[in-house]
Amino acid sequence: MLGRFHVTQADLLGRGGESEVYALEGARVLRVYKEGMDPGYVARRAALYALLEARRPAFELPVVLESGVEGGRLYTVERRMRGRDFAAALPTLHGAERERALASYLRTAAQIGALRFPEEPFGELLTPGEPLRRDSWPEFVWDRAQQALADSLPHLERDVPRIHELLAHVRAELRALEGLAEKALVHGDYFPGNCYIDDTLNVCGVGDFGYTTVVGDPRLDLAGAVAYLEVTDGYRPEDTPLMMRLLAEAHGPEMARWIGLYRLYCALYFSVCFDSDPRTYAWAVRNLNAWGGER
Repeated sequence: MLGRFHVTQADLLGRGGESEVYALEGARVLRVYKEGMDPGYVARRAALYALLEARRPAFELPVVLESGVEGGRLYTVERRMRGRDFAAALPTLHGAERERALASYLRTAAQIGALRFPEEPFGELLTPGEPLRRDSWPEFVWDRAQQALADSLPHLERDVPRIHELLAHVRAELRALEGLAEKALVHGDYFPGNCYIDDTLNVCGVGDFGYTTVVGDPRLDLAGAVAYLEVTDGYRPEDTPLMMRLLAEAHGPEMARWIGLYRLYCALYFSVCFDSDPRTYAWAVRNLNAWGGER
């Protein structure tokens, strides 16, 4: 694969759970997927990017220029995103510059939610196999949380003493969302590592829509923007109250209620990382215990 595209390990830009990305000439990148990746998933993601690009969003998206198989490995050639990795830049930002970047980060999360899918059911867009989809948003959120809990509940019962009270609270809060009609694009893993910022410290691009991407309540990405920042290198404790203030100014004080609900959902969703990613699991437990009053 690397020989065909004339790249070496020196051209490696980054690696994640799904793929490795290498720089190519002509403002392009080569994405090499891990063995066993579902070809249908890769094709659906390319189609989603094309659909979203046609809607001219306020931010740049990856565009797949070519795809194929080489040596049994799936690959795509994509347009290289402009700007720089926000997660890499975050530790270097201070004062007004940091606030400006975080404000743009929140605005872009809201811009994702401006992309609507009124004809789609609530639920997953890209998940391999049989995606979870429901006629109501609360039903989808609850059932998706139950999927995670099927693996993680024994661990959470040990680590979160009030987990069952918390689940009853989540169920009750979801009832208040019955009848939600908004069917917005939700990235589902919106954090600085999936964002690109330009020289003016504005978020100019968003990548890595994937397994977590759903049609649903756009407030979920606003909550993720706040909650997932806390597990990003370079996070500072004062970032959270700053972003909550910015959200209240932009969306009203009632936003705090929904950020609280979706923060719990995000923690439940990623509680499955108890073995594979102890840092993320510890973050999930901290969030869940913060509701229960444990320390």
